[in-house]
Amino acid sequence: MKKFGLISLALAASVFAGPLTWEQLVKSADNDPRYQSAQKRAQMTSGGHNTKLWDKLELRYKLDGFSFAQHDFELRFTPKAFGEGAADQAHWDAQVQYQNARLAEDRAVLLYDRYERAIHYLMRQRLNKLNKELYQVNADRIEVMHLKSGSASFNPQDLMTALEKEASLRAELISDSTSLLNAEAKLRLWVPDFDGVELDTAWLPTMDDVAKEIENGVTVDESFPQIAKALGKKNSETSKAKQDVASGRDYISHVGIGYSLKIESLMEKYKDLDYGDVTGSYKDYEEDWIKSGGCSTFSDDGSTCYKYDNSHVFNVLVPDYDNRKTADKFFLNVGIRLPFFDSNKDSELRYQVAELDAEGDYMDAVRSVNQKVAKLVEEINALIAQWKVQKEFVEQVNAGSIFEQFAKNAGSDPLLLLRARESGIESDMRAIKLETEVLNRYLELLQYAGVLSQEGVQNHLQKGLK
Repeated sequence: MKKFGLISLALAASVFAGPLTWEQLVKSADNDPRYQSAQKRAQMTSGGHNTKLWDKLELRYKLDGFSFAQHDFELRFTPKAFGEGAADQAHWDAQVQYQNARLAEDRAVLLYDRYERAIHYLMRQRLNKLNKELYQVNADRIEVMHLKSGSASFNPQDLMTALEKEASLRAELISDSTSLLNAEAKLRLWVPDFDGVELDTAWLPTMDDVAKEIENGVTVDESFPQIAKALGKKNSETSKAKQDVASGRDYISHVGIGYSLKIESLMEKYKDLDYGDVTGSYKDYEEDWIKSGGCSTFSDDGSTCYKYDNSHVFNVLVPDYDNRKTADKFFLNVGIRLPFFDSNKDSELRYQVAELDAEGDYMDAVRSVNQKVAKLVEEINALIAQWKVQKEFVEQVNAGSIFEQFAKNAGSDPLLLLRARESGIESDMRAIKLETEVLNRYLELLQYAGVLSQEGVQNHLQKGLK
């Protein structure tokens, strides 16, 4: 039963595993951890930032005395500084731009690696095929030399050279095999499960297509990811400096609205009671007032006061009452900062310096990208010109015109004919190497231009720079 299950899994794997295609390779960039991390960063900023109504909001409480009779409650907030809201929005927009540019740049890097390996694999396959042909031509030359070993025209040095070249070509074939295996292993890091590599060469642009794309040069603008990233960084640094300046305009330090609560049952106060008080509203304190000296004449036994001392005053702790209107129980607290001899001038100066530094860094990035793009265009044009020369010679060899000329001049000498064939193969190999150099530089140009940053499964190579 277990064996049957294992066989079923193996059959299922063989059914679902297919050859590696360009579409699968391009799509694998979406699953790359680096790209997913960049997407998360971009998504975090894409939703917009929260509206900031104030800098700080707090509830304050004040206990007036440990009798716990008076309590002040205040809701205090610190308003935003003047211009801080606009500075915050500008800084957020700059962060969104910067993260989107980073996302585009990361995707371009990932696709560049995939296209570069795939191009290397295809070109190495073509070179391997030509190396095999070259090896066979050299083997035929050795065989002819062996047949001519007894003739007067035989040169042992030529045979030794051919044998040395055989060893060199054999090493080159081993190098081709190793390089193809390494390239395939690298491709499997991106697309783990595939059965063979079937990357169609029709996916690649022709040299004429590349030449047409750059015939009028390449204009560098803010759509280039590196330029967009540098611009986002510039705007971020500038807006951050503007935030620092705006934070210094906090002329209203705080605004508070409070309520003063008094609990009458716990309220007491010290009061000087006189004769009118103890015979009136504070009659409960009459005995204490008399004992403190408010009576000038007592009975013989001292129990009865015959005559009050109207000038006597008695200081005693008595109940208190909250007689305020309801409106007077509320209070307003405002703090206004006086901007005299503060550091605002220094903040403005720092902002100007930061703005100039950010502008300088941005211009350096623009100049660097312009120089690199111009150099790539120049190198591509030069390589295509060399490629055309090599291809013209290969076409002549394949057409047979050079063979005919050799046959007329050498009387159909097989060694000369083999040399002509070898020369055609070598020229074809040089053309392929030049084509590889062109495609690598063109791929780098597409990366700079942001073409490789475009999402979706598509042929970025033939999409072009427009």
